[in-house]
Amino acid sequence: MIVYVVRHAEAIEGSDVVQDEWRYLTEKGRAVAKEMGVAIAKSGPKPRLTITSPLTRAVQTAELMAVNACRKNVVVANSLLLPGGDIAELVTYLKCGTDAKRVMLVGHEPQLGSLVALLLGRGGGTISLKKGACVALKLDQGSGGKPAAFLWYRIPGKKKTTSYKKAFTG
Repeated sequence: MIVYVVRHAEAIEGSDVVQDEWRYLTEKGRAVAKEMGVAIAKSGPKPRLTITSPLTRAVQTAELMAVNACRKNVVVANSLLLPGGDIAELVTYLKCGTDAKRVMLVGHEPQLGSLVALLLGRGGGTISLKKGACVALKLDQGSGGKPAAFLWYRIPGKKKTTSYKKAFTG
């Protein structure tokens, strides 16, 4: 299974007027989500299923990316991607709860960084993902080694990198 792990794009700041769950994408965030969707479409297998946090900024990012990444993409919200969601449950859902071969996850930091670190065998560590960025992983559902292999990482406005070392240690 190919898994595209995406942090939501730039959103307005929370305030007394706009609660966290209602924060919506800025114009820049919308443009980044569209751009990243197109980039994913050009980078290999297109995602057919997008699973998103139900928070507004994540849903908006997911919808914009999905429509630009693949015409046949289905978007569903799942509470496992809410901030603070259980990463072990999310991994189990990916491995057993869906038969999709290409899945895009849209959510929040630090949960997604912890998910990527876990899937890449970095134990209890975390990897920091920029807003609107995407990490592509190949999830290996049967091996005893690392749960996933790193394919590439792309930050909005930059070229994708296929070097894990350059992506996360530089």
